[in-house]
Amino acid sequence: MMQRRAMMKGMGAAVAAGAMPDLALAKGNSFTWQNPIFDGITGGIRDAQVLRDGGRWHLVGTAPEFWTGPNLGVRIFSSDTLTSWGEERLLIDRSKLDPSVWYYDRFWAPEIHRIEGKYWLVVNCRNESEAHKHSHGTLLARADALDGPYEILTPKQPLVTGNDMTIFTDDDGQTFGYWNQEKVIKGGRLWLDGGKFLGEPWDCFYVGGPQAWDKIGIEGPYVIKRDGRYYMFYSSWSRGYEIGYATADRPEGPWTKFSGNPIYGAQNERECEKAGLACNVDTRTPYRAVGHNEVFTGPDGRLWISCHGILRDGPHAGIPSLVIEPIDFVNGEIRIKGPTSTPQTVTW
Repeated sequence: MMQRRAMMKGMGAAVAAGAMPDLALAKGNSFTWQNPIFDGITGGIRDAQVLRDGGRWHLVGTAPEFWTGPNLGVRIFSSDTLTSWGEERLLIDRSKLDPSVWYYDRFWAPEIHRIEGKYWLVVNCRNESEAHKHSHGTLLARADALDGPYEILTPKQPLVTGNDMTIFTDDDGQTFGYWNQEKVIKGGRLWLDGGKFLGEPWDCFYVGGPQAWDKIGIEGPYVIKRDGRYYMFYSSWSRGYEIGYATADRPEGPWTKFSGNPIYGAQNERECEKAGLACNVDTRTPYRAVGHNEVFTGPDGRLWISCHGILRDGPHAGIPSLVIEPIDFVNGEIRIKGPTSTPQTVTW
């Protein structure tokens, strides 16, 4: 990301750092969108990751069926506008897998990361066969191109038996994996080509206390580095679905949760009641859940989040859909407006 910003420097005021000049929406000085975004994303999407490669936007995430029965595999979409999408292909097609593999039944929260000219795919998998029965395990795969083909680097067993792994590569080339295991976010130093961790993983932070917004569970970590500081986003379903973050001076930690969490998301009465938590539903928002984010460089050059949102009412009620918002940093603290549901415009 830092290299891309440097590359774009000096290309002119009409294109902000990080914006691709061959992208249609980057030709003006404004961008308008309206959340949630449905166009071209058949059946909806959870745990959405937007990334840019080859002059286009790309999107991966959990495919339906979300909770019942197996899902299709790992879908990838592309777009020239961020607001209208077309499905390209299945990066992992369940119908073509041998039923004996450990990653056969379900695929959640895929992410793609470009590191040293290669594309690295991490996917949380589930298997219900007696031979490989497990609810959460991480698959790691590698490809020379974004759309594959991907070589599975963990063919015999999961990389970890946790949930929602993300990977982060620091400026010195060291790569780390972070994931949810029970009620803790764990981390470890990762050898990508070898498909394994180097040394013992460590605990980053745990669920909150009895009255905390994240008391029930935490998941969906995603790490960025800004001005020498590390930020780890994470989500909790304790009151609906909401996003917070923790910070550290080193990838290994110690990690400290932001005192103003959660910074984004939505609550719903049913989940609050189940958790025994006070419900502060904002009647101005149509959402009952918004979360599990990743981070990308938006059309204006700022960092943005991509995540999924679920509406309470209307024809799309209950269908997880893409939500994007720009991120602001104020004195080192993260600020995200929303979640929005009316037309929004950024100018640069």
